[in-house]
This record gives sequence, structure tokens and C-alpha cells, in this order.
Amino acid sequence: MPKDSKLSNEEASKILHLKLLGKTVKEISKLLNHSKSMIYRVLTRKKPHEPNPRSARPRVTDIRSDRRVQRMASSQKMSFHEITRTSRLQISKNTVLDEL
Repeated sequence: MPKDSKLSNEEASKILHLKLLGKTVKEISKLLNHSKSMIYRVLTRKKPHEPNPRSARPRVTDIRSDRRVQRMASSQKMSFHEITRTSRLQISKNTVLDEL
């Protein structure tokens, strides 16, 4: 069997549904082409399947600020320094470049 990577919410739901229908772990494993240990992990989880939160730096901007920066960068052809000065946000150059 292939090495399992991350499991989607749909796949976890299928596993739980098949178990409720009376299928064994071995049968579910063969049907969905996942290892038995992955099936056990889903079935013994205490809370519903949710991906682990990313360990990244928290965002400085919200969606509204992102749209404003995007408008400034595209329509007004402002430089990075002008955008950061105007928006009064401490955003990186990569944030501005991603908005283009």
C-alpha cells in the first residue's frame, strides 16, 4: 500500500461512515487504499478530523487590508515604500509583491 499522507475531511467521513455500516478495519483499508493504522487513527480520534494548525507567523493584515494594498499596487502603481507609508501597516515587500 502507498505511504499515507494527509487525509481529507471527505476521506475521514468515508471511513467513519463505512465503520457505521459494519465494515471491518481491514475491509475499509482495502476499499479506500489506506493503511490499517491510518484507519485506526481516524476511528479512535476524539474530535472530528481537522488539519493541524500551521506553525507560521500570525498575519499582520486582514482581508480588507489585503484588498486595499492590492488596489494601491495595481491601479495607482505605487512603490512598496509608498504603499507601506500610506497604509500605515508594517508589511513586508513579499506581501506587496504577492498582491500584484
